[in-house]
Amino acid sequence: MSRFNEFGESFESIIRELSSGAEEFARAMAAEAESKGYGDFCGGKKFNMHFDNPLYPRHDSYEAADGSLVYRFLLPGFDESCISLTFKGDTMVLKATLPERLRAEAAAGRKPFLRDVDRREYRVPAERYDQPAAKAAFRDGILTVTIPAKEEDMSQSIKVEIVKEGN
Repeated sequence: MSRFNEFGESFESIIRELSSGAEEFARAMAAEAESKGYGDFCGGKKFNMHFDNPLYPRHDSYEAADGSLVYRFLLPGFDESCISLTFKGDTMVLKATLPERLRAEAAAGRKPFLRDVDRREYRVPAERYDQPAAKAAFRDGILTVTIPAKEEDMSQSIKVEIVKEGN
């Protein structure tokens, strides 16, 4: 397991604990307020704290043998028509919207397992990678984005002659 994955799992654990603690705090505040006659304190009974997890969606990135930069995103349940991928400067921007069939589950009162990806940014240096040549494939809930490395431009290079001095 890489150190990043260990960090990611630790971070997710912290987020879960914070969310659980915040919900417990809100329930306690609501109970205290209600006991003093204040009613439903700030909607505490229906409290649903949502921490935006910066590791969502889960992803992996690496440099392939040919120098391409590859990102793989876990997006189960999403449709490719609901996913947007753009580049702006040195940044790749991912957005994804849950399909209606999954939104219906949340509307039915079930706690949603998946949620929209509002906007996630990933660094893709434009001077190193050919962003317009990027390819994306979506299969079995995994979005694979491959951004080829730019070819080294030798047209601007100047060869310097090296001569042997003295003897």
